[in-house]
Amino acid sequence: MDYLAVFLLGLVLGSFYNVLIYRLPRNISVVFPSSHCPECKERIRWYDNIPILSYLVLRGRCRRCGARISIQYPLVELSSGLLALYSYFRWGFSPEALVHYLFFSALLVVSLIDLKFFILPDLITVPGVALGLLSSFFRSDMTPVQSVTGALLGFFIPLGIYLYYVRFRKMEGLGLGDVKLLAFIGSVTGVYGVFSALFLGSILGLLFALPTVVKHRSTKFVIPFGPFLSLGCFVGIVLRDRIVEFFFTNL
Repeated sequence: MDYLAVFLLGLVLGSFYNVLIYRLPRNISVVFPSSHCPECKERIRWYDNIPILSYLVLRGRCRRCGARISIQYPLVELSSGLLALYSYFRWGFSPEALVHYLFFSALLVVSLIDLKFFILPDLITVPGVALGLLSSFFRSDMTPVQSVTGALLGFFIPLGIYLYYVRFRKMEGLGLGDVKLLAFIGSVTGVYGVFSALFLGSILGLLFALPTVVKHRSTKFVIPFGPFLSLGCFVGIVLRDRIVEFFFTNL
Protein backbone atom coordinates (compact mmCIF):
# COMPACT_ATOMS: atom_id res chain seq x y z
CA MET A 1 0.00 0.00 0.00
CA ASP A 2 2.91 2.35 0.68
CA TYR A 3 4.25 1.84 -2.82
CA LEU A 4 0.80 2.29 -4.34
CA ALA A 5 0.29 5.56 -2.46
CA VAL A 6 3.71 6.83 -3.53
CA PHE A 7 3.05 5.87 -7.16
CA LEU A 8 -0.36 7.59 -7.21
CA LEU A 9 1.12 10.73 -5.68
CA GLY A 10 3.79 10.69 -8.36
CA LEU A 11 1.11 10.42 -11.07
CA VAL A 12 -0.76 13.43 -9.68
CA LEU A 13 2.40 15.53 -9.49
CA GLY A 14 3.24 14.41 -13.02
CA SER A 15 0.04 16.07 -14.19
CA PHE A 16 1.34 19.35 -12.74
CA TYR A 17 4.70 18.82 -14.43
CA ASN A 18 2.88 18.74 -17.75
CA VAL A 19 1.51 22.18 -16.92
CA LEU A 20 5.04 23.44 -16.26
CA ILE A 21 6.37 21.94 -19.48
CA TYR A 22 3.64 23.61 -21.53
CA ARG A 23 3.41 26.99 -19.81
CA LEU A 24 6.89 27.98 -18.61
CA PRO A 25 8.49 28.37 -22.05
CA ARG A 26 5.41 30.28 -23.24
CA ASN A 27 5.53 32.67 -20.25
CA ILE A 28 2.03 31.66 -19.15
CA SER A 29 1.04 31.59 -15.48
CA VAL A 30 1.04 28.06 -14.06
CA VAL A 31 -1.96 28.98 -11.89
CA PHE A 32 -4.32 30.88 -14.21
CA PRO A 33 -6.15 30.06 -16.35
CA SER A 34 -7.18 26.57 -15.29
CA SER A 35 -6.29 23.56 -17.44
CA HIS A 36 -7.92 23.77 -20.85
CA CYS A 37 -7.66 22.35 -24.34
CA PRO A 38 -5.08 24.30 -26.39
CA GLU A 39 -7.30 24.02 -29.48
CA CYS A 40 -10.87 24.83 -28.40
CA LYS A 41 -9.94 26.47 -25.05
CA GLU A 42 -12.59 24.41 -23.25
CA ARG A 43 -11.83 24.00 -19.54
CA ILE A 44 -10.85 20.45 -18.71
CA ARG A 45 -13.17 18.91 -16.13
CA TRP A 46 -11.73 17.02 -13.19
CA TYR A 47 -12.89 13.67 -14.54
CA ASP A 48 -11.01 14.34 -17.77
CA ASN A 49 -7.86 15.25 -15.87
CA ILE A 50 -7.21 11.99 -14.03
CA PRO A 51 -3.58 10.97 -14.74
CA ILE A 52 -3.22 8.31 -17.47
CA LEU A 53 -6.77 6.99 -16.98
CA SER A 54 -8.47 10.00 -18.61
CA TYR A 55 -6.10 9.79 -21.57
CA LEU A 56 -7.02 6.14 -22.10
CA VAL A 57 -10.76 6.75 -21.67
CA LEU A 58 -10.73 9.67 -24.12
CA ARG A 59 -8.43 7.74 -26.48
CA GLY A 60 -6.01 10.62 -26.55
CA ARG A 61 -8.49 13.24 -27.79
CA CYS A 62 -10.28 16.28 -26.39
CA ARG A 63 -13.84 15.43 -25.31
CA ARG A 64 -15.27 18.57 -26.94
CA CYS A 65 -13.37 19.22 -30.18
CA GLY A 66 -11.65 15.89 -30.74
CA ALA A 67 -8.18 17.44 -31.02
CA ARG A 68 -5.39 14.96 -30.44
CA ILE A 69 -3.73 15.03 -27.03
CA SER A 70 0.03 14.48 -27.09
CA ILE A 71 1.28 11.13 -25.78
CA GLN A 72 3.72 13.23 -23.75
CA TYR A 73 1.06 13.83 -21.10
CA PRO A 74 0.54 10.24 -19.90
CA LEU A 75 4.25 9.46 -20.38
CA VAL A 76 5.27 12.34 -18.10
CA GLU A 77 2.70 11.24 -15.51
CA LEU A 78 3.93 7.66 -15.68
CA SER A 79 7.56 8.78 -15.47
CA SER A 80 6.78 10.86 -12.40
CA GLY A 81 5.08 7.91 -10.75
CA LEU A 82 8.04 5.62 -11.49
CA LEU A 83 10.52 8.23 -10.22
CA ALA A 84 8.55 8.48 -6.99
CA LEU A 85 8.61 4.69 -6.66
CA TYR A 86 12.34 4.53 -7.29
CA SER A 87 13.11 7.29 -4.80
CA TYR A 88 11.01 5.61 -2.10
CA PHE A 89 12.46 2.19 -2.87
CA ARG A 90 16.06 3.38 -2.67
CA TRP A 91 15.94 5.95 0.16
CA GLY A 92 12.79 4.98 2.04
CA PHE A 93 10.64 7.55 3.81
CA SER A 94 13.34 10.15 4.29
CA PRO A 95 14.49 13.66 3.33
CA GLU A 96 16.88 12.04 0.83
CA ALA A 97 13.97 10.38 -1.01
CA LEU A 98 12.02 13.64 -1.21
CA VAL A 99 15.03 15.65 -2.40
CA HIS A 100 15.95 13.12 -5.08
CA TYR A 101 12.37 12.78 -6.32
CA LEU A 102 12.00 16.54 -6.68
CA PHE A 103 15.44 16.69 -8.29
CA PHE A 104 14.61 13.95 -10.80
CA SER A 105 11.28 15.64 -11.52
CA ALA A 106 13.01 18.97 -12.19
CA LEU A 107 15.41 17.24 -14.59
CA LEU A 108 12.46 15.66 -16.37
CA VAL A 109 10.70 18.99 -16.79
CA VAL A 110 13.71 20.99 -17.97
CA SER A 111 14.77 18.21 -20.34
CA LEU A 112 11.45 18.16 -22.18
CA ILE A 113 11.37 21.96 -22.35
CA ASP A 114 14.92 22.00 -23.73
CA LEU A 115 14.05 19.36 -26.31
CA LYS A 116 11.17 21.46 -27.64
CA PHE A 117 12.33 25.04 -27.16
CA PHE A 118 16.11 24.88 -26.67
CA ILE A 119 15.87 26.69 -23.33
CA LEU A 120 16.44 25.68 -19.72
CA PRO A 121 14.14 27.80 -17.54
CA ASP A 122 15.88 29.84 -14.83
CA LEU A 123 12.67 29.51 -12.81
CA ILE A 124 13.65 25.88 -12.18
CA THR A 125 17.45 25.74 -12.26
CA VAL A 126 18.26 28.85 -10.20
CA PRO A 127 15.87 28.12 -7.29
CA GLY A 128 17.00 24.51 -7.65
CA VAL A 129 20.54 25.51 -6.71
CA ALA A 130 19.27 27.29 -3.59
CA LEU A 131 17.11 24.34 -2.59
CA GLY A 132 19.97 21.92 -3.24
CA LEU A 133 22.26 23.89 -0.93
CA LEU A 134 19.57 24.28 1.73
CA SER A 135 18.57 20.61 1.67
CA SER A 136 22.17 19.53 2.37
CA PHE A 137 21.68 20.62 5.98
CA PHE A 138 18.97 17.98 6.43
CA ARG A 139 20.45 15.08 4.47
CA SER A 140 22.64 12.25 5.67
CA ASP A 141 24.16 11.57 2.22
CA MET A 142 25.32 15.11 1.42
CA THR A 143 27.07 17.70 3.58
CA PRO A 144 26.82 21.47 3.00
CA VAL A 145 30.50 21.52 2.02
CA GLN A 146 29.93 18.80 -0.60
CA SER A 147 26.88 20.64 -1.90
CA VAL A 148 28.69 23.98 -2.20
CA THR A 149 31.70 22.30 -3.83
CA GLY A 150 29.47 20.52 -6.33
CA ALA A 151 27.56 23.71 -7.17
CA LEU A 152 30.76 25.72 -7.69
CA LEU A 153 32.36 22.99 -9.80
CA GLY A 154 29.15 22.54 -11.76
CA PHE A 155 29.10 26.26 -12.47
CA PHE A 156 32.72 27.07 -13.28
CA ILE A 157 33.65 24.03 -15.42
CA PRO A 158 30.90 24.57 -18.01
CA LEU A 159 31.33 28.34 -17.72
CA GLY A 160 34.97 27.89 -18.73
CA ILE A 161 33.86 25.79 -21.72
CA TYR A 162 31.28 28.41 -22.65
CA LEU A 163 33.79 31.27 -22.49
CA TYR A 164 36.40 29.31 -24.45
CA TYR A 165 34.01 28.63 -27.33
CA VAL A 166 32.68 32.19 -27.38
CA ARG A 167 36.16 33.74 -27.18
CA PHE A 168 38.16 31.50 -29.50
CA ARG A 169 35.66 29.56 -31.61
CA LYS A 170 33.15 32.41 -31.98
CA MET A 171 30.28 30.07 -31.14
CA GLU A 172 28.52 28.57 -28.11
CA GLY A 173 29.78 25.11 -27.18
CA LEU A 174 27.46 25.15 -24.19
CA GLY A 175 24.65 27.54 -23.39
CA LEU A 176 24.44 29.49 -20.15
CA GLY A 177 21.35 27.44 -19.37
CA ASP A 178 23.56 24.34 -19.28
CA VAL A 179 25.91 26.15 -16.87
CA LYS A 180 23.06 26.82 -14.46
CA LEU A 181 21.73 23.28 -14.88
CA LEU A 182 25.10 21.80 -13.93
CA ALA A 183 25.31 24.10 -10.91
CA PHE A 184 21.89 22.76 -9.90
CA ILE A 185 23.05 19.20 -10.43
CA GLY A 186 26.18 19.83 -8.36
CA SER A 187 24.25 21.40 -5.47
CA VAL A 188 22.12 18.25 -5.14
CA THR A 189 24.55 15.46 -6.08
CA GLY A 190 27.98 16.94 -5.37
CA VAL A 191 31.10 16.52 -7.48
CA TYR A 192 30.15 12.97 -8.49
CA GLY A 193 26.91 14.11 -10.10
CA VAL A 194 28.65 16.87 -12.07
CA PHE A 195 31.20 14.49 -13.59
CA SER A 196 28.49 11.87 -14.24
CA ALA A 197 26.41 14.46 -16.07
CA LEU A 198 29.34 15.70 -18.13
CA PHE A 199 30.93 12.34 -18.94
CA LEU A 200 27.87 10.16 -19.44
CA GLY A 201 25.89 13.05 -20.90
CA SER A 202 28.60 13.68 -23.51
CA ILE A 203 28.60 10.01 -24.50
CA LEU A 204 24.82 9.92 -24.79
CA GLY A 205 24.79 13.19 -26.74
CA LEU A 206 27.45 11.87 -29.10
CA LEU A 207 25.49 8.67 -29.73
CA PHE A 208 22.39 10.74 -30.43
CA ALA A 209 24.19 13.10 -32.82
CA LEU A 210 26.33 10.50 -34.61
CA PRO A 211 23.70 9.41 -37.18
CA THR A 212 23.16 13.07 -38.17
CA VAL A 213 26.91 13.64 -38.46
CA VAL A 214 27.30 10.58 -40.68
CA LYS A 215 24.27 11.44 -42.81
CA HIS A 216 25.14 15.08 -43.47
CA ARG A 217 28.92 14.78 -43.01
CA SER A 218 28.90 17.90 -40.92
CA THR A 219 29.04 18.89 -37.25
CA LYS A 220 27.44 22.28 -37.86
CA PHE A 221 24.12 21.67 -36.17
CA VAL A 222 22.70 22.24 -32.72
CA ILE A 223 21.28 19.72 -30.26
CA PRO A 224 19.83 20.48 -26.82
CA PHE A 225 22.42 19.30 -24.29
CA GLY A 226 20.23 19.64 -21.19
CA PRO A 227 18.42 16.30 -21.65
CA PHE A 228 21.73 14.45 -22.00
CA LEU A 229 23.27 16.13 -18.95
CA SER A 230 20.14 15.21 -17.00
CA LEU A 231 20.09 11.63 -18.23
CA GLY A 232 23.82 11.24 -17.61
CA CYS A 233 23.36 12.43 -14.03
CA PHE A 234 20.37 10.14 -13.50
CA VAL A 235 22.17 7.08 -14.86
CA GLY A 236 25.18 7.96 -12.71
CA ILE A 237 23.04 8.07 -9.57
CA VAL A 238 21.17 4.84 -10.36
CA LEU A 239 24.41 2.95 -11.15
CA ARG A 240 26.61 4.75 -8.63
CA ASP A 241 27.66 1.68 -6.65
CA ARG A 242 28.60 -0.25 -9.79
CA ILE A 243 30.45 2.70 -11.33
CA VAL A 244 32.43 3.39 -8.15
CA GLU A 245 33.23 -0.33 -7.77
CA PHE A 246 34.36 -0.53 -11.40
CA PHE A 247 36.76 2.41 -11.10
CA PHE A 248 38.21 1.26 -7.78
CA THR A 249 38.68 -2.26 -9.15
CA ASN A 250 40.16 -1.38 -12.55
CA LEU A 251 42.07 1.82 -11.91
